[in-house]
Amino acid sequence: MKHILSLLFTILATNAFALDHFWDMRYNFGPESRPSPKMGVGVGIRSPFNSDVLFPINFTTRLNKNFDVGAKLDINTYGQLEEINTALDLGVRYRYKPSSYIAFDGYLDLSNTSQSALALTIGTQQFIAKCFANYYELRAGFLEGATGKDGYVKFAGAMIPTLVFGQMFRIFLEINSSFSIGNLRDDFMVDIIPKFELTFGGTHVRIDFDVGVMQEKNNDRKTIALYVMTAL
Repeated sequence: MKHILSLLFTILATNAFALDHFWDMRYNFGPESRPSPKMGVGVGIRSPFNSDVLFPINFTTRLNKNFDVGAKLDINTYGQLEEINTALDLGVRYRYKPSSYIAFDGYLDLSNTSQSALALTIGTQQFIAKCFANYYELRAGFLEGATGKDGYVKFAGAMIPTLVFGQMFRIFLEINSSFSIGNLRDDFMVDIIPKFELTFGGTHVRIDFDVGVMQEKNNDRKTIALYVMTAL
């Protein structure tokens, strides 16, 4: 998987734009190999430094040592609440190894745009040393919400080197990329997302900074996000 992702990033780095909406089509707040708590909730806020704000709210539960399920409600507000769009993601994840999994998400657009989608994810995390790990993820998305009007299938990949400082602090450097078959020319994307996470018992507090690698014709969008996830 590491060699496939390296090739993917090399191809895509020449022509890219900022954070793909496909990134949000999962029941949690980004790539994650750790098991869900027996029951947990999370809230977040993300903005491209203007009045457009995303408020995600999620619920997760662990059915047994292998299966997690969850749901996330995305509330997108535009122009100081002049427009509000909502979407619901329902997902299930099978952890076939302690740090490896296959996940399936159904993303239901609840607004009038009908941009629903299906997503299949394969992810794994490998600890290279006690304080350093690498996470890899491959995704495929289907239907117009993921691929766009002229696309057939969306492909995405992520690589996340992670520094672990005991039980309380982690630093992630997510590099993700995606493109659509059928909409290849205008749909390349590469993002670099530094993340900083503090853990207090069963609560994780994470800050994300998204830095998009852009084409000249695309808007130079960058975002900042705060997520709080806690076990009940």
